[in-house]
Amino acid sequence: MANQRDIIELMEANLDHLKEMNRQQDMELKRWEKLKPLLLRSFRGSMAGKKILLLGRRDSQLEPVKELLSPSGAGVTVILAPDLCEGSDKKEEGPDRIAPEILAGLLDSPGGIMAVAEDLEALGLMLPEAEAGLFEDPPDCCLLFLEGVDLSSGSFFYELWRELHEQGTRVIALFPWQEEALTLPLPGMRPEPNLVDNIDTFWGQMALLKMLAGGAGGHYGFGGGSKGLLPAEIGDDCDGY
Repeated sequence: MANQRDIIELMEANLDHLKEMNRQQDMELKRWEKLKPLLLRSFRGSMAGKKILLLGRRDSQLEPVKELLSPSGAGVTVILAPDLCEGSDKKEEGPDRIAPEILAGLLDSPGGIMAVAEDLEALGLMLPEAEAGLFEDPPDCCLLFLEGVDLSSGSFFYELWRELHEQGTRVIALFPWQEEALTLPLPGMRPEPNLVDNIDTFWGQMALLKMLAGGAGGHYGFGGGSKGLLPAEIGDDCDGY
C-alpha cells in the first residue's frame, strides 16, 4: 500500500509539473502573439515611394503579400499569370506560351507597367489593378510568388526569375513553406539569387520586409543553404536597390 501511495503521489506531482509548464508556455505564446503586430508596425512608412511588382498565378496567393506591404507605404502592382486549364481552347494564351525574356523585358520597360499594360493583357496576363494603381517607372523590385515545381530549370517561372535576375532587375522569389526543403543552389543563377522559402509564416514575412526596407540579399527561411530566418542588420549584407 505504501508503494502504491508513493507512486500516486509521484504521478500527481508530475501532473502538476506538466500543468505548470503548459501554463507558462501558454503565457509565452500569448506574449508572442501580442509582440507580432508591434514588430510588423515598425515597418510602417519604411518603403514610401518604392514601387513593388507582385507576380504569381493566383490572387489568393498574392493578396496576403499585398496586405503585408500595404502599411509600408510602397506602391504595389499585381500581375496574375493563371495556369492554363487542361483542355482549354485558349492554347496560345497564358504564361506557358510567353517567352520569359519577352515578359522580363516588358516588366523592365522605361515607361513602367502603365506603358505596357495592353501588351501584358494581350499575352494573357491579368492586371486586377485600376489604371491609377499602375506605375509609370520600372519597379524597384519584382516579387515572384513561386511553387516547388518552379525550381525546375526550363519551367516558365524559373526562366522568368533567371531573366529578371540576369538583366539586373531586383527580384525576390517567394515560396510557401513545405516539408521537403527546396533544392539549392539553383543552376545558372549567379550572383546569388534572392528568395524567401517560408513566405506564409511570420518569419518569412519579416524576412521579406527587412529585405525590401534594407536591401539585404540572399536566401532566408527554413530550407537548406539559407542564411537564417532573418537578414543581418543593414550594412552587413546589403545589395541595395
